[in-house]
Amino acid sequence: MKLVRAVLSLAVLLMLGACTATSPDGSASDPEPSITPTPTSSAVPTLTPLPTATVKPTPTLVPGVPTLPPGGMLSDGEAPASLLAEIKADVVERAGVEESAITVVRSQAVTWSDGSLGCPQPGMNYTQALVDGYWVVLEADGVFYDYRATARGSFTLCS
Repeated sequence: MKLVRAVLSLAVLLMLGACTATSPDGSASDPEPSITPTPTSSAVPTLTPLPTATVKPTPTLVPGVPTLPPGGMLSDGEAPASLLAEIKADVVERAGVEESAITVVRSQAVTWSDGSLGCPQPGMNYTQALVDGYWVVLEADGVFYDYRATARGSFTLCS
């Protein structure tokens, strides 16, 4: 029993000795910085709420729409009438205008370089293959709406 106590005592002393840092010359080094933060004041921090958006951003393009969309190659052809009708209906809903107030600024067939259709969104992953589709820009009440569509007819507003 005395032997067990002696061995345990020696083990504890060795572990305590290993926890004490010393420099190569044998002198004790500065202790590690404390992980526990020390309070600098007794005031409790308060959270300030972020302002809420009151106005939905309106998509706009500069009137000088570029001749080549980012990540795409233009080709001859216009978007099908059925696709244009669906996109116009989307603008009617977004802008609250009559369809007769919408002007088609651009309607071109495009081969996009990937699934983002030249309009990548942060945090999204896209197929890395050529995608045939259309680039449609409509104008209503001085606001330009830049749409990207696939050849299958799905479309998105690029903002």
